[in-house]
Amino acid sequence: MLSAVMAFAQRPMDDDNERRVRIVRGPDIVNVTDDSATLNWITNFSGANHVRYRVAGSNDQWQSAYHQGGGTNHSLQLTGLEPGRTYEWQILTRDGDLRTSGQFQTARRDYRGGDRDRDRDYREGDRDRDGDRDHDRDGDRRDHDWDRDRNYGNRVALYRASNRQGSIHLYTTNGNEQNGRGFHAEGTAGFILTSQRRGTVPLFRMRGPNGDVLLSAEQDEVGKMRGYNYRDDGILGYVARTQMPGTVPFFRLMSSDGGLHFCTTSDRERRQFLRNGWQELGPAGYIWTQQ
Repeated sequence: MLSAVMAFAQRPMDDDNERRVRIVRGPDIVNVTDDSATLNWITNFSGANHVRYRVAGSNDQWQSAYHQGGGTNHSLQLTGLEPGRTYEWQILTRDGDLRTSGQFQTARRDYRGGDRDRDRDYREGDRDRDGDRDHDRDGDRRDHDWDRDRNYGNRVALYRASNRQGSIHLYTTNGNEQNGRGFHAEGTAGFILTSQRRGTVPLFRMRGPNGDVLLSAEQDEVGKMRGYNYRDDGILGYVARTQMPGTVPFFRLMSSDGGLHFCTTSDRERRQFLRNGWQELGPAGYIWTQQ
């Protein structure tokens, strides 16, 4: 795989074969970090592997990711990204025409997770800033004051449950639902808001034809998954779009075949699923750790 910064040049039209190529699965943005992401898609016929990308709405020079030879299963890594930025991307045909486009946001470097040294630095930095435990308690009180002043206190528990095989996970704010229809409770994933406040977005729940439960804070993704016969369950609640005091990333992962999804605030669970071949989709927002 090659990735390089290059100017985009129009080329003569290819034959009819390229024009017959259609995307039948995806595109999906996976393994999103603070400086890279992977774009996957499947086409009905062999087509070009060429994507260009840049900061959304900018006049920056396009960066290009490509792989020689083409194919039907496409996977390109977009590198050289900046943390916490929204990027626009375009999948191109061999002749340089636009096949489809979209946007995604990179992870914030401070909260990417998966780095023990970084986590330790944060803890040491917190101790340095606060000085001692009394200051820690003062900081907690300040967080609560921050929540109260901005009316972020209308929180409910987000419960997590799994089926008997442990393959499908359910997320609900209904305590009765977590122990019904073959699911058993696994505890509280965190807390979300019951009504929208500044800096928050809806957290949608969808169900796939195989029983998979998908959580998403992106309306574009909700629309796309309807095309895969996922049905809407409505809005579970509201999550922070970016990190706020008292919130943590709600990591989101997808199985290697794209058929199952999983969400967690635990970096240990996140690492375990990644070792088992799951792909990271980036956080589904940020949820509160206390009610």
